[in-house]
Amino acid sequence: MAQTWPILVFSLGNWYISGVAAPADSCPDVSIVIVSFNTRDLLRDCLSSIHAACAGRTSETFVVDNQSHDGSADMVAEEFPWVRLIRTERNLGFAGGNNCAFRHVTGRFVYCLNPDTVSHPGSISFLLDILERDPRIGYVGPKLLNADGTHQLSAYRFHTVLSGLFSWSMLGFDRRFPKSRHCLSLHHQYGYDTAIDVDWITGAAIMTRAQVVADIGGYNEAYFLYAEEIEWCWRMHRAGWIGRYEPGAVVTHIRAASTSHLSDSHAFHGHNPALLIESHRRLARQTLGRPGQALSTALHLLGLSAAFLRNVPPMPRRNASTRRKAFLWIKYLLRTPVRKSA
Repeated sequence: MAQTWPILVFSLGNWYISGVAAPADSCPDVSIVIVSFNTRDLLRDCLSSIHAACAGRTSETFVVDNQSHDGSADMVAEEFPWVRLIRTERNLGFAGGNNCAFRHVTGRFVYCLNPDTVSHPGSISFLLDILERDPRIGYVGPKLLNADGTHQLSAYRFHTVLSGLFSWSMLGFDRRFPKSRHCLSLHHQYGYDTAIDVDWITGAAIMTRAQVVADIGGYNEAYFLYAEEIEWCWRMHRAGWIGRYEPGAVVTHIRAASTSHLSDSHAFHGHNPALLIESHRRLARQTLGRPGQALSTALHLLGLSAAFLRNVPPMPRRNASTRRKAFLWIKYLLRTPVRKSA
């Protein structure tokens, strides 16, 4: 079957990727795409781990530098001459950066990898084996570990109107009702060592087929940062593709390397609070409709308010850290709008 060659098309006000046929000879097994912004030292570790992770599989690697000012691009050019470096003229965001590289990939599969990751030996080859063995699987992700070796959540269900209340309100509903469809993380039900079908996978490491990118498009650039992988998986799922979490492949992920220095980010796992909430609110509006998004936000605020009140003096077993985190979530939920796409 002929390999698809992605090209940009304009659709519904946003840039996506589509494709036309190209010769299949000499195509590498996988095109690895890394979008970087001021992550020079972490990016060096990421690139250094790729060859062992491929375990003999053929690959091409793209680094899209989103106007870094820490010397990341020069480091790549000097130390990793086998990498195809793309220097953008402006910060395109995570979605736009990936789409920029998608225009040039020639592999049968595409692997989107964060610069703050270290791929364990054989992990890329393992994911390729999964996609080659089962033609129903459209996207797959590895087990993610934190820098200290502890497990990181990465396999999820799609959002419902109750997901914010269940999973993001610090009330513990997700752990008390792990089988509920409103519980986002599948790890609460299945743990970390079982291969499972998933709705969406954390975008730190997600592999798909070049044919899928050609058929359903790349990332939606209305999402500058955060939730773009959920929206992408949502479109892949709607097109009939199965998502899979495969713990046989392991990647260490240093979370939020580009944003953990921001004010209040500690309450949001190191992420940019305003962008995180704006993107997830946009996602809820797209997937649940405006009434569903409004109800979801209201229920999330209700849950956060309960979490705040149960941790104020003189409540027993109160926790000042949880109270502060709930306050910050409420503050940003109330003041962050969804801006119109450019």
